[in-house]
Amino acid sequence: MKTRILKAFGGLTAVVILAMGLIGLTQPSTVSAAPLERRAGYDSRGGYGQTTNPNPPGSGLSLTPLSAAEKDALNQAILEEYGALNLYQYVISQFGNVYPFSQIALAEQQHVNALTRQAVKYGVTIPANPGLSSAPSFANLSEACQAGVNAEVADAALYDQLKLVVTHTDMLRVFDNLQSASLNNHLPAFQACQ
Repeated sequence: MKTRILKAFGGLTAVVILAMGLIGLTQPSTVSAAPLERRAGYDSRGGYGQTTNPNPPGSGLSLTPLSAAEKDALNQAILEEYGALNLYQYVISQFGNVYPFSQIALAEQQHVNALTRQAVKYGVTIPANPGLSSAPSFANLSEACQAGVNAEVADAALYDQLKLVVTHTDMLRVFDNLQSASLNNHLPAFQACQ
C-alpha cells in the first residue's frame, strides 16, 4: 500500500513539474528594453560610439512629408503601373487567360498596391485608373508580347527618372523593387513569349 502511494505521489509530482515547465515556456516575457539603436552611445554599426538617429529623415519612419516632386513621382509611378495593368488585362480579354499575361497582370496589381500604400502612408491622393487611352489591336500573341516588352522597358526607364527626385529611402526601396521585377521577371517572360 505504501509503495502504491509513493508511486502515485511520484507520478503526480512528475506531472506537476512538467505542467510548471510548460507554463513557464508559454508565459510572455515581461522584460522590456529600448531597442539597441536608441541606447545612448550605441551606433548603427553594432557597437558603442557615436549615437545615431533611429528614424533618419527620409526613412519613412519619421514621416517627413514628401516634396511636391516626390508626390508627382509617386503619382507618375502609379499611373505607369495602371497603364501596364490595363494593357495586360486587355490582352487577356482578347486572347484569354494566357501566359505570361495572366501572371504578370497579377504582379502589376501588386505593384499598384505597393505604390498606393506609399500614397496612403504620406497622405497623397491616389490617382484614378484612367484605363487605356486607346484599345490596341494585336494580330497575334507575339505582337502582344512585344507590346509587353515595350511596356516593361518604358516602366524601368521611368523609374530611373523618378528616382532622381526622390529622397525618401522607403519610396526608393519600393521603386527599386518594382523596377527590378520589371527588368528581371516581366521583361524576360515577354521576350520569351515572342
